[in-house]
Amino acid sequence: MRKAIILAAAVAVIGIAGGIGFNAVRASGGGTSVKAEVRLQSNSADPLASGKAKSEQRTSPTRNRFAVEVEDVSTAGAHSVRITRSGTEIANSPVTVTVDALGLGEGELNTQDSPPGTLIPEAVAGDLVEVRNPGGVVILSGTLCPKGTTCP
Repeated sequence: MRKAIILAAAVAVIGIAGGIGFNAVRASGGGTSVKAEVRLQSNSADPLASGKAKSEQRTSPTRNRFAVEVEDVSTAGAHSVRITRSGTEIANSPVTVTVDALGLGEGELNTQDSPPGTLIPEAVAGDLVEVRNPGGVVILSGTLCPKGTTCP
């Protein structure tokens, strides 16, 4: 009986530490933090491009953060980021990634650093993130997963 209780407690701790449900949920400072990330995959439109996206929502203190980094992108200029959930767009271009002549760029929206009223997308695990070049062509994409895991 004692072994069964210890095993049940260990499983519960592992379940909490590994994330609950679809998102990695962590208790911190009296609130929770939900984190998701993805390594973005290139396609034939820009086969050498690579990148990553990260999202975090905290409940105490309330904070939303969404960031995208890209490298080896063949076109310079403002690239838009589109986020969809189950086929429905939740954000279109709230994050712009400005790519320099070396093919590097990053964009971040953060409630701590942004003016009041700025749209910070609450992207969660399962959301599709796409980076589009200035012509609107998708060059990178991927599905957000709980931090520390890999989505299929």
